[in-house]
Amino acid sequence: MVIKVSYRHALALLVGCVVLGTLLGLGETELAAEDEPRESAVCLDCHAGRDTTLAGSAHALGVHGKEPVPRVACTDCHGADRRHWEESPADYPMTNPSKSSAAAEAKRCASCHQNAHQQNMRERNVHAASEVNCSGCHGVHGNADPALLKQPERSLCLGCHGGVEAEFARSYRHPVAEGVVKCSDCHLTLDETRRELTLSGSNVCMKCHGEFEGPFPHEHQATLDYSTEEGGCLSCHEPHGSHLPRMLKQPYQGPHFQLCTQCHSVPPGHNANANHGTAWAGMPCNDCHTDIHGSYDNRLFLSESVRSQGCLDAGCHGH
Repeated sequence: MVIKVSYRHALALLVGCVVLGTLLGLGETELAAEDEPRESAVCLDCHAGRDTTLAGSAHALGVHGKEPVPRVACTDCHGADRRHWEESPADYPMTNPSKSSAAAEAKRCASCHQNAHQQNMRERNVHAASEVNCSGCHGVHGNADPALLKQPERSLCLGCHGGVEAEFARSYRHPVAEGVVKCSDCHLTLDETRRELTLSGSNVCMKCHGEFEGPFPHEHQATLDYSTEEGGCLSCHEPHGSHLPRMLKQPYQGPHFQLCTQCHSVPPGHNANANHGTAWAGMPCNDCHTDIHGSYDNRLFLSESVRSQGCLDAGCHGH
């Protein structure tokens, strides 16, 4: 026997199946949500007063009955195994995030904190690779700091990176000790190069030193992060501090011009000729090559002031 079904009846049957499937799906979602309840009030029955250690912070609890949907619940951080409070706390302990692995705690924190810093910590940050978890720097309970840091930032960083402190005592330095610059101004960014904790040698610096960013028609390869060694600004400058002006890694004065000759082979004729061998003998490279970060008009980064000396007319230093 052949049953003929009209288009209208077929469409109604299809819609009915979709609706039924949707309702069944909602039921499964509700059961899944029930398996992981968001609780705070039941926790405070045994852990009285713990909510006060979160008051005024971003983790302040929203207790059932006071808010229809709690913003933060105890079980968001400590897990939601209802057997802990319904059966045996000892047999079913809750999670202590600070005692979790770096990857596990970062994953738990990332359920709420979805920013570049959190992504960095989950993927390739040097702290995570060294098993320093979020709780190594941040404390949740009883912490009034806006970023929940356990100590002031400088003290917190130098607690592990003590060798850096001496670099900030040099004559030419970033003013970290004075509070003008913070460690996180340079290091709290999303990694995009193989150098840990920096966005790139150039781009991080350009947040403050934008006048050197360019783009320039005539670029100095050492300032660019796509150079072979990914040097960028760090090819020439010490990031924390130096005994040389401009926080340079090496001197650029004669007779050896160390800063420049680490990349450039300066031929003897550069100084030992009729022009350079007299008044210009042993002059620092930067006295003539002033636009060393990049030039708008000269491929050799020469200062326009050398024109009056006849340098640009000698056939050696054309544009």
